[in-house]
Amino acid sequence: MLELTDLSRHFGGVKAIDGLDLTVRRGEILGLIGPNGSGKSTTVNLIAGLYAPTRGEMRFEDRDIGPLPPHRRAELGIARTFQNIRLFSQLTVWQNVWTATVVRERGWAGFKARWLAGASAARERAESLLEFSGLAGKRDQLAGNLAFGEQRRLELARAAASGAPLLLLDEPAAGMNAEEIDELDARIRSLRDQGRTILLIEHHMDLVMNVCDRVAVLNFGRKIAEGTPAEVQDDPQVRAAYLGADDGDELMSAALAA
Repeated sequence: MLELTDLSRHFGGVKAIDGLDLTVRRGEILGLIGPNGSGKSTTVNLIAGLYAPTRGEMRFEDRDIGPLPPHRRAELGIARTFQNIRLFSQLTVWQNVWTATVVRERGWAGFKARWLAGASAARERAESLLEFSGLAGKRDQLAGNLAFGEQRRLELARAAASGAPLLLLDEPAAGMNAEEIDELDARIRSLRDQGRTILLIEHHMDLVMNVCDRVAVLNFGRKIAEGTPAEVQDDPQVRAAYLGADDGDELMSAALAA
């Protein structure tokens, strides 16, 4: 579905991403992990179009998306959440979800389909996503007044409301407690079961190891390992990247299998 080839992004002399090759397969949950500063969020920003690559190619559904601005990538079917929450804080919960239903709408035909023929279906989709996110009871509250974990859930619902087949989730568990992370695990699985493909960037290793089909590991902008969660957990380069030494087996196991 998504193919990154020799993808690089340099900021002056800093190689945030350096020659990354990565494939996201349709229908999978692919985890992208690594120490702080390894290039995870930069990768998401490149895919979403916030940064232009220094070199390399990005193909989505066999189409070169490198020259396309962010809104065109969203129209094609790439949606994302942000590491730092970016909701419409002065709109209600329901309005935040409703606005996302127009993201892939183009021209008069798209307008007519949603507002004339499909308005009811769009409303039903928005309502179902509020139920999915556990926010139906707060549909009329301003998004900015929600608790932090609720805002995280709303951002996920808004990304899903776009109808995009590829979701880029940038640290969706940040700031959540254990119960909220368990609920997030179930929601991510549910989205995959509905046919979405998910690229998950996350520091909570228990979530990554439980929910992901494959995991890729970055360090200093380069991919150092890729495979099943079990394979990555046992990789000596991954242990060294997280601990700075190869002899931290017990600590790494705790970090990756907590």
